[in-house]
Amino acid sequence: MTPEKRFKFENLYRRIGFFTYSSVFLLFFLGSLVRATGSGMGCPDWPRCFGMLAPPLSEEALPENYQEVFLEKRIKKLERFVGALEKIGLEQKAAKIRQDRSLLLPEEFDATKAWIEYINRLFGVLSGLFALLFFWLGFRLKLARGWLILGMIFLLLNGWLGSYVVATNLLPGLVSLHFMLSFICLFAFMKASDVSKSLLPPHSQNNQIQWIFLTGLLFVIVILGTWSREQVELLKATGNIAETGGTMLNIQSMDILFVIHRYSPVMVGLFGFYMFRQTQLKRIESHAFILFTLSVAQILLGVIHIVFLVPIWTQILHVVLGSGLLTYIFAVSLSYRHPQTG
Repeated sequence: MTPEKRFKFENLYRRIGFFTYSSVFLLFFLGSLVRATGSGMGCPDWPRCFGMLAPPLSEEALPENYQEVFLEKRIKKLERFVGALEKIGLEQKAAKIRQDRSLLLPEEFDATKAWIEYINRLFGVLSGLFALLFFWLGFRLKLARGWLILGMIFLLLNGWLGSYVVATNLLPGLVSLHFMLSFICLFAFMKASDVSKSLLPPHSQNNQIQWIFLTGLLFVIVILGTWSREQVELLKATGNIAETGGTMLNIQSMDILFVIHRYSPVMVGLFGFYMFRQTQLKRIESHAFILFTLSVAQILLGVIHIVFLVPIWTQILHVVLGSGLLTYIFAVSLSYRHPQTG
């Protein structure tokens, strides 16, 4: 490959890399929209929607027995999934799924929910196409092959897992795992792109260990938030979402993981403020200032969650800001350069 041709390929590699990890991040927004609107079962089958390439606009376009047909398909998929869980030693989880009678209820057609879930899937396919092209370019240029392989593995794994998230009607724990694997996929593609050119302008603020630590801490907080959201869904399903005789979220019925998630942003915000005061770049553009500001925003959204019983708009904004902050801090950690080496 001539230097000129390689230069063009590397420019294309960086552009496709940007589209790849951006499309994966967009799925966090679409996923939160699906979750907040209760559209996860808008399409009862996977990868199609009601057996079609695109969902219909009305129930009249479906056969009269469509609920029984798709319920039977879901039950068969559940049996395969439960069998796999038993083989790897997760008998209790398998038994819990078998005993969940709600999984045997047919799903009614809702055009709005079907299209929300369908659009989410379309962008999932789009991110896969970008990832394939990114993967090919990386191997052609001999760049970041290990990171590209890791990203593709988790992208495919998450696509497969998504079908069982649907089949199990958003099984608690499985949704959190789905979310966690999405971040690993995103980080792998970001790292693969960073190998060619830094995602953010290089900096020497604080030290890289602090940024890596923050990335890990925020990752744990975000995953705990997903788990806390699943607890809210369970409270809603049992009619115990509000405090007895009150109108606020019934936080007394939630476990210690929610407590950790609830107060962790305060610690992150204080740490961001400390880092901001320590850095010589005391500007609003400071990474530490952004960390502090978004942490305060997340705390305020958490308060709204509790007081107003988790409104839809705050659910979406909370997920997007949390995911955005984690992604941003990871990019900051990648762009760190030691002052002596530039």
